[in-house]
Amino acid sequence: MKRNKTSVKLGTIICFSHLNWDTKLFQRPQQLMLRFSKNFKVLYVNDHSFNQFFRGFLHKEKLFYKVNDNLTVYSPFAFPTFQKSLSLSIYLNKILLPLLAKNKTKKINGDKLILWLYHPRYINLIGKFKEELVIYDCMDDFTSLISPYEDREKNFKDERELLKRADIVFAGGYSIADLKKKLRKDIHVFPSAVDTEHFKKALLDSTEIPDDIKDIKHPILGYWGAIDERINHRLLESLALRHPDWSIVLLGPIVKQKIKNISYLDRVKNIFWLGAKEYSLLPNYAKAFDICLNPFIMTREGKHLSPTKTLEYLATGKPVISTPIIDVVKFYEGIVNIADNLEKFEMEVKRCLKEEADETMKLKRISFTANKTWEDTIRKMEELIINKIKNKPS
Repeated sequence: MKRNKTSVKLGTIICFSHLNWDTKLFQRPQQLMLRFSKNFKVLYVNDHSFNQFFRGFLHKEKLFYKVNDNLTVYSPFAFPTFQKSLSLSIYLNKILLPLLAKNKTKKINGDKLILWLYHPRYINLIGKFKEELVIYDCMDDFTSLISPYEDREKNFKDERELLKRADIVFAGGYSIADLKKKLRKDIHVFPSAVDTEHFKKALLDSTEIPDDIKDIKHPILGYWGAIDERINHRLLESLALRHPDWSIVLLGPIVKQKIKNISYLDRVKNIFWLGAKEYSLLPNYAKAFDICLNPFIMTREGKHLSPTKTLEYLATGKPVISTPIIDVVKFYEGIVNIADNLEKFEMEVKRCLKEEADETMKLKRISFTANKTWEDTIRKMEELIINKIKNKPS
C-alpha cells in the first residue's frame, strides 16, 4: 500500500470513520482514503473509543502513524463509556475529539480542510475545523445498525441533521440513496468498486493457497468480511448440516455478536471460521474457494447493502451466490446467482459446481469488473469536490 512521494494539490481531508484503519477489514473508507492521498493530505481518524485507544496504547507506534507520505492514521484518546446513560463521558469525548484532531492536523501541515464523515455520530464536528467543505459518505443504513450503547432516536436525529448540513452527500449504493432521498435529494451514488488487478491474482498459478485452508475438503463455499448481525447465520448452519460434504469457510472478524448466536461456528464440523485475514491475502484464499457467498439477512439491516466483496469475488472469476440484496439483484443480473431461501441456495450451489469448467462464465464475471475500479470512483468524486469548492459562496 506504499506510494511514491507525490505533490499535494487539493488540500487536506480529515476523515472520521467508524471503521478503524485495518488491513484485515479493508473496506470503502480505507480504499477511498488510500487513493485520495495521491492528491490530498489525509488524516484518517479511527473510531473514537477507549477500546481503540487502549489497543493502540499497547502498541505505541499505532496511535499516530503514516501509511504513506500523505496519509496519516490517528487513534485519539477517549474516556470509557460503558452504557449510553453515562452522559458525562460522552459529553467529554465530544469536546475532546475535535481538540485532539485539530492538533494532529497542524502536525501534518493541513490546509484547505475538507471534513469527511462516515457516521452520524460525528455531526457535532461540523464547524470545529473551519472547514471549506463537509462530505457525508453514507455507506450503510446506520439508522438500523444500532449498537447497545447507542440511542436509536438520537441516531435518527443526527443523520437527518447531517444529511441537511453536508455540502456533498455520497451513497455507497442506490438502495441506500433511495432510503435517504426523503431527507436529501441531491445524493451522488458511488457503489463500492474493486481493485481488479489485486483480486485477479487468484487466477495465477504462482499464487499460493494458505496453509490453513489448503487441506479443507472441497467443495469450499467461501465468505470474507465482517461476521455480524447482517449475516444469515441460520442459513449457513442449515447448509452445512444438510450437506456435510460441503465445507463453508468464513474469513473475517466477529463484530457485535453475542457468543450464543454463533456457537454453530464451533459446533458444526464442516464450518471453518479462520479469523480475520490481511487484505493482501484475500486472492490467495479465493483461489481455494469453489463458490463465493453473500449470505445476508433480508431485514433492513441487510437488504440495503452494496457489498464491496461482490465485485472482489467476481474479479477472481469464481461463481457468486447471494441472497436477494436489492442492489445486487438490480445491477448484477446474469452475473451473480440469487437465492432467497435455503432450498434455492442448495440448488444454486449444485448448479455452480457443475459449471466449474465453464470458461465463458468465468471470463464474463471478470470482464464485468473491468470498468468499476476505485480509481474511476475517485476521479468522479474529485470532480464533484473541486466544482463544489469553486462554486461555494465565500
